[in-house]
Amino acid sequence: MPEILYALKEDFYFLVPALWFIGYACKRTPFIPDWLIIWILLCIGILASGNLYGWTIQAIADGVIVTGMAVFSHQIVKQTYHRDGKI
Repeated sequence: MPEILYALKEDFYFLVPALWFIGYACKRTPFIPDWLIIWILLCIGILASGNLYGWTIQAIADGVIVTGMAVFSHQIVKQTYHRDGKI
């Protein structure tokens, strides 16, 4: 995990919890299917990074990385704390 943090500027760290919150809100919205949530988060991550830091390839890549970090860290928490006891 520390290696991926080096690939991302510190200015982008605040987007991870923001995407967590947006994903949580999407999950609680009844008319948004689960498969669509990741695509919504990806679009928001790219749009946020592009609008905040300029529309460069690096900013778009950082938006993708930040979305991946948000989804991956959410899955780590979910799989660790909400497992059904199987090993």
